[in-house]
Amino acid sequence: MKFNEIASQDWTELKPYLDTCLLPVTGLTGMEDPMHVTKALEQLRDVMETIEIPYKGRVVTYPALHYIADMGTNNQVNDIVRHLKKSGFRYIIIVTLYEEALNWKSDDIDLLIVVDQEQWVQQAEVIKSGISKHVQQLWYSA
Repeated sequence: MKFNEIASQDWTELKPYLDTCLLPVTGLTGMEDPMHVTKALEQLRDVMETIEIPYKGRVVTYPALHYIADMGTNNQVNDIVRHLKKSGFRYIIIVTLYEEALNWKSDDIDLLIVVDQEQWVQQAEVIKSGISKHVQQLWYSA
């Protein structure tokens, strides 16, 4: 469920059920050609649907962080995640195709899903299954 699909007056009532925030990080630098941007956005959308569709009613998808700079990206993501936790989300899931995210450090990110674009093309179903298992483990291990 996208954050803008929830009417402002419904947030308080739904808050106990919407405990997980999905934050997509596109990882664009602004130097990509339009074809690369289109491909990246489509793949990120496909990865996110692996979580959004089966877990609608529990997961809220926030607007994507599209453009990042190599310097300070980890801090920027951590600041956003801390704010999301303070706003009431129990779990924060970051989904990205940005391989540098593997180096991010954060105690507040509950699940970091970094998908290799080439592997996605070749093994999408296997990756989708793995993502679903990780999300379920996150909820059931708490």
